[in-house]
Amino acid sequence: MPTTSVPTTSIPSISLPVAVEYDAGYDRDDWGPHNSGLCRGAVGSPDPYTGTPIDTCNVDHVVALHEAHQSGGWAWPADQKQRFSQAPGNHVASRACVNQSKGGDDISEWSDADIASSSACGGGYRVTRAGRCLLAQVTVAVKSAWELSVDQSEADALSQTLAGCGDQAPGFSVETPAATTAPAAATAATADECAIAGMTAAQYDAVSGIGEALSARLVDAQPFASRSDLEAVRGIGPVKAEAVWTHFCGR
Repeated sequence: MPTTSVPTTSIPSISLPVAVEYDAGYDRDDWGPHNSGLCRGAVGSPDPYTGTPIDTCNVDHVVALHEAHQSGGWAWPADQKQRFSQAPGNHVASRACVNQSKGGDDISEWSDADIASSSACGGGYRVTRAGRCLLAQVTVAVKSAWELSVDQSEADALSQTLAGCGDQAPGFSVETPAATTAPAAATAATADECAIAGMTAAQYDAVSGIGEALSARLVDAQPFASRSDLEAVRGIGPVKAEAVWTHFCGR
């Protein structure tokens, strides 16, 4: 996968797949440090999202690591996650409180003026048009380069934003919802092909004999490709593993 900077201007038309986000199993430690020196000398310069002067500097992952996980990065090996974290084309020097406000959000979740104005900076600022264009342009470039997906609300926000960004914005479209970013939840023709993934705690709790505590453990440990995978979860023995497998896989 790429490790070099992704250009944010004069980008050709980009198409990204639409898929439901996969929200289980994220661990920030898996992604390692960013090893960026962008903050050296950045204090006093304009924050790229808001235009306000940078007082305390953070390196922002434009496509947040949690967002990358949800969009397909959950399946990456550790070294690929770490390369993504260190990819300079996904880094900007940002005002610390702006970076904290953005957190793991994508453009549809964070760039709304009401969210930005009530952020960690104490209010009184907005994400500028230029800041939103930067966020949209880098997002589509990075997600395309790293073969990540967008969910429908993110796709809509990217299309709306890029339409107002002028000639330097890439053309953007979405692909027909394809093979989902998350593994299919309990689909199989044979037992060996079944996968249980993307389930909520409530769905696990509906299985006979599985309570709230075990449901939380199952959510954290999924996906499961076999009964033995289920048995490896603390507190899930052969009987409960069989109950969960049968509930979702039908045999």
